[in-house]
Amino acid sequence: MITAEALPSTIRAAVLEAPGRIVVQDIPMWPLESYGDPDLILLKVEACGVCGSDFRYFAGENPWAQHTLGKFVPNPPNIVLGHEFAGTVVAVQSEKNRHLLGKRVAPICSKVCGACDECRSGRSRLCPNTVHLGHGQGWGEQDFFPGAYSHYVPAWGSSCYEISDSLSFSEAAMMDILAVCVHVAETGCVQPGRPILCIGAGPAGNGIAQAALALGASQAVLVDRSQVALNVARAQSLGVAIDASGRTDEQVLGELTSVAPDGFGTVFDSVGTSSTLNLGLQVLGKSGTLVNLAVHDEPIEFNFMRLSGERKITTSCNFEVGDYPTALAWLEEGRFRVKEWLTPISIEEIPARFEEVVGSPGDKAVFKMVVQ
Repeated sequence: MITAEALPSTIRAAVLEAPGRIVVQDIPMWPLESYGDPDLILLKVEACGVCGSDFRYFAGENPWAQHTLGKFVPNPPNIVLGHEFAGTVVAVQSEKNRHLLGKRVAPICSKVCGACDECRSGRSRLCPNTVHLGHGQGWGEQDFFPGAYSHYVPAWGSSCYEISDSLSFSEAAMMDILAVCVHVAETGCVQPGRPILCIGAGPAGNGIAQAALALGASQAVLVDRSQVALNVARAQSLGVAIDASGRTDEQVLGELTSVAPDGFGTVFDSVGTSSTLNLGLQVLGKSGTLVNLAVHDEPIEFNFMRLSGERKITTSCNFEVGDYPTALAWLEEGRFRVKEWLTPISIEEIPARFEEVVGSPGDKAVFKMVVQ
């Protein structure tokens, strides 16, 4: 082990012991060398975003498996959540990664096998053998599963991206979701000159709208019931922000039709209910694509005629490695803007914040929490 500073034997971390129970405690330092991967390095975590999927893990779901494998996989106990992070490299195992010591980086939070059919066919985002930080996926039997709701976290040196000094760690911690947004926008076949619709204006919807505009969409329209989400979109002058609270689907449909009488070239649904699917299909223009980002294990009915005119439905999950540098370039250039998203919290606040969000599924008090 090559280190840049003395490392502690224990670290502070927020541990998901079981569904509905997350505890902040001291745990042993990650046994980097015992994982059997010489590419693993160690970061001091400076910032970690709180992802919507983390709340689903807290509730007992496994959204990675649902979206990627198409099935439910039980979560092991003692997962340290947190996969949207940035920090400073403090230790490496191999000489090839020595140059990273002391660097400010935003790493990719997962590693694929490179050998399965999905990886060899250019679909590595669907690799069933993924090793994933913050998800408990692919690590085998462990006392604690690595994640970035901790003072230190492992990462892979070969997929660490250096960040400029002008970019804050909190902004850089948004890289994972921004790479997802790039991939989602590309999956949606954004058509230059046509408007797009985001049903759900949370961080995913907001980021997708920004990515779609960067790809040439003429206008972004966002629909949500959350006043916080709508206010963020308006503060960013992101597009038309439609408040669906207290309104019927027919009323929302009428406003969307008036905004885009010829329909939207792409509809992105980050809510994933029968109601949002049907709303999206009703305003999807000819040769348009509806992208679902929230797969749930439930039957949904819709009028098959709404797929006429070469309209299509697809889903999107994760991102390809090539999407990450694109997202970082857009963030560095200001094409992605996330400063308005962020509310800082401490590790010690995590349990109460999670209980508050999951226990009160109505309008959230903040848009996007970042653990510092």
